Amino acid sequence: MSMNTILLVESNPAERENFTKLAQRENLTTEVVGSSYEAIQWLKKNDHALAIVIAEDATPLNAYQTFDYIRQELKSNLPVIISKLGEGKPKEGNHNYIDKPFTSIALKGLSNSLVPNTSSASGLKVYSLEYLETITVGNHDFMIDLLQTFMTSVNEKMKELKTAVEESDYKTVGAIAHNIKPSFEMLENEKAKNICNKLTYEAETSDVPALANELNDEFRAIEQALKNDFEELK
Repeated sequence: MSMNTILLVESNPAERENFTKLAQRENLTTEVVGSSYEAIQWLKKNDHALAIVIAEDATPLNAYQTFDYIRQELKSNLPVIISKLGEGKPKEGNHNYIDKPFTSIALKGLSNSLVPNTSSASGLKVYSLEYLETITVGNHDFMIDLLQTFMTSVNEKMKELKTAVEESDYKTVGAIAHNIKPSFEMLENEKAKNICNKLTYEAETSDVPALANELNDEFRAIEQALKNDFEELK
């Protein structure tokens, strides 16, 4: 069994087939069961799933009751994503969720949230969605809005940073770096955060151009990775 296994709890044959097909495109393996009882039995015997995607109206336990059972009885922190029909958040609590019918964009977001993102060049982690998944409570559209804002706003600041460096305006360089550091923290990019700190507090004037170029390169790597992973980003 693959370590990239999603346990899908879904009784609708069309949704089961659609999810499995889309998951394959993201290099995810799907283990499909039709009820929450079967899911619990599977989880008792297996410990390698990435997450469980469970229909809100699953039976005999619904998604929320199953979530409680997994946490309280199985003592597991396995990510639980509730699949639901219609707009809006799940009926109960601040649960992560995914809308039905399943789409390629939603599965791409699910994959990115569960499997670490890496840059193809270095193999190092370029960005993480863990923090965004927490604050957006699984709302994919909200997450995309935040990512688009990141790309647009930081791109403008990088242009301003380039101008400030060319004009040897080191006070403005520090102010810009301080301003954009939280944006990189949001995506948990330690390299960019550390460069921002250096430009704000520590860098010698002779080091500023090289650090600014390094920061720009890191931003472009993040930008490209986001565009590769989310086709709706511009």
